[in-house]
Amino acid sequence: MHRQPPTDPPVPDGQGQHGYPGYQQQGYGQQAYGQQYGGDQYNHPPVPQQYVVPHIPQQPQPDPSYPPYDTLVATAEPTPVPVARPEPEPEPDPESRPAPLRSRFQAVDGLRGVAILSVLLYHTNWFSNGLFGVDAFFVLSGFLTTLLLIREVERTGRIRIGRFYRRRFKRLLPGLMVTLGLVVGISYLASPLKEAQTVSEQALGALLQIGNWAQIARGDAYWDHFGAIQPLSAMWSLSITEQFYVVWPLVLVVAFAAFRRRVLPVAVVTVLLFGVSALVAPVLWRGGNHDTDFLYLATQTRAVAFMAGGAAAFVVYLVQRRAARRDSEGSAGYHLATVTGILSLAAVIYLSIKVSTYHEPLLYQGGLAVVAFLIALTAACLSTDRGPLARALQLKPLMEIGQISYSLYLLHLPVYWLLLMVYPDMKPYALFLLGTGLTWLLSMVMHYTIEQYRVRDWRPAKAIPLFTAASLVIGFGSWYLPAHIADTMRPDGKPLVLTLGDSMAEDFATALADHGDKYAVVDGGQRGCGVMTPQAVRDRTDEVFENWDSCLKWEEFWTDQLEGSQPDATLIHLGWDAAEQKIDGKWLSACSPAYKARYVQQLGKAVKLIHTESPETEILLMNERNYNGAITSDWGTCFNEVVAEFAESSKTEVHLVDLDGLLCDTKGCRQTTDDGARLYPQGDDVHLSKAGLRFVAPWLEEQLAASLKS
Repeated sequence: MHRQPPTDPPVPDGQGQHGYPGYQQQGYGQQAYGQQYGGDQYNHPPVPQQYVVPHIPQQPQPDPSYPPYDTLVATAEPTPVPVARPEPEPEPDPESRPAPLRSRFQAVDGLRGVAILSVLLYHTNWFSNGLFGVDAFFVLSGFLTTLLLIREVERTGRIRIGRFYRRRFKRLLPGLMVTLGLVVGISYLASPLKEAQTVSEQALGALLQIGNWAQIARGDAYWDHFGAIQPLSAMWSLSITEQFYVVWPLVLVVAFAAFRRRVLPVAVVTVLLFGVSALVAPVLWRGGNHDTDFLYLATQTRAVAFMAGGAAAFVVYLVQRRAARRDSEGSAGYHLATVTGILSLAAVIYLSIKVSTYHEPLLYQGGLAVVAFLIALTAACLSTDRGPLARALQLKPLMEIGQISYSLYLLHLPVYWLLLMVYPDMKPYALFLLGTGLTWLLSMVMHYTIEQYRVRDWRPAKAIPLFTAASLVIGFGSWYLPAHIADTMRPDGKPLVLTLGDSMAEDFATALADHGDKYAVVDGGQRGCGVMTPQAVRDRTDEVFENWDSCLKWEEFWTDQLEGSQPDATLIHLGWDAAEQKIDGKWLSACSPAYKARYVQQLGKAVKLIHTESPETEILLMNERNYNGAITSDWGTCFNEVVAEFAESSKTEVHLVDLDGLLCDTKGCRQTTDDGARLYPQGDDVHLSKAGLRFVAPWLEEQLAASLKS
């Protein structure tokens, strides 16, 4: 008896005990055959010896497809024959293993965590740096999405567009719907008209995935010039990302079909698209803040970030595939990736510190492309998940923050907005610490609650009607929100006041409606608009604002407001006209004779229009503080002189309202109320805080009462 390797699997009867012919007990004669199967009934005449072939026992050969194990085999030779076993191969060094073919990386999740923290910090107005967090999200979306689609082509030979859209729908829409529904619902209860109008427009744009283009059409900047926090002002970037998700898979489908599913030619096309998209902003750049607002928000100029991520994804895939085929990854390449990743991330941080505003011209002269390239290079180098930078980004808190970054992005501004609603004087550092903590807690709840439903199989018959109904409810609620707030400002039986002019006119309407009880109010203010009709406006920081079509058409807007309301009194504030005005290509300050002559003419046109459309209305013309965040003290003083002279010359047609006398004296302008509360929001030295609105409301009612009585 001795041990032998295993034999082949059994085969049909008649081939021997173990499936090999001749591999049985010795004595292959007829007698043995009959005895084996049970007796004489199987006996036959003996076979002549010349027809009997002598049997030579054979050793079976092992089948390499089966794992080695011991089999007990009877043999004629009593001497055991040891079988040599191969030595197990040593485990390869982890640092020398080939890179796995993956589409998710822990270090990249950590990089997303850093990006969202920079966005949260930037939006508190604590620091003016951290501008490139949104760019990082664009690049990483392009990187991860492209890598996922390449893997699908590798695995199935095609991209299933319907499946991709369904997964994006399940990933993005539930959180967006929850956020929009909550913000719109709270706005019904707590927002003034100006804020309600903004929330309405932004919610509708986000719902239709065109938030960036809606913001461009309204003339809104990415971040309000005076630092006001709006709960849905970040929705523009989500709209751009969703537009990318719609278009990019279709481009890859066409490209892979054209090149017969070969990856390298499609990679070359993607790199070329990155180069072309890098040229869009420089070609469209004309200068001025109007240009920067458009270029920063437009889809075609932000495509460079997605294309940078897509190009990096192809590079990572090709490098990993080559390493897997060679069954090795050179240590030199690993060290090069580590050093390159550290340097590229350091360069992004350096540029983020140097660039404090998205109005920086260098961004649109190639800067956006450079930043996108550096972030994409960092992501590609992190795909090894090795090295000191990767280990730092693989810290559990950073990875967790990165994994819930979408929920954090959705909720952080609504949380900040609510905190400032309750605590309007909260310092930026306190807003960051408390607001980020609350945002993280709510984001964890939303992310993991929605995740439970996202992984389920959604049946279109139920999901489509449900989300259609939710979209219609949110859409109608958003559309009706401004009308509802406006109706609450016009209770029956009270004298009606119409406010006209710039954004401060909106503030005064809110003050009368929310903190007064004697007047019904119609808010006819227009942000950034006066009656001077310049080509552009320049503030005290030399920042230039191109004038909008809606501001140039102020007479039409005023006519509509007057015809629709027929107010008892019209309160006008035009402080934006106190900044420098570009008229016929020349900059005019309020102290120049040309300015004074033109402005008196424009004020006369405004008064005449009001008397024509609403003859019985009393006109109250307000001056401006002689110094604020938009104008110098010289401009403010000269502007107030022009307004006072015009009011005096109009005799009883116009009543002067002395805002400068209320808030300023020869020593300067007051910054707090009598009980120490801030008159202006943090980072905004123009508009009024809630405490400021409460402060001016009784004074405004006194001014209106005196005017109506006279």
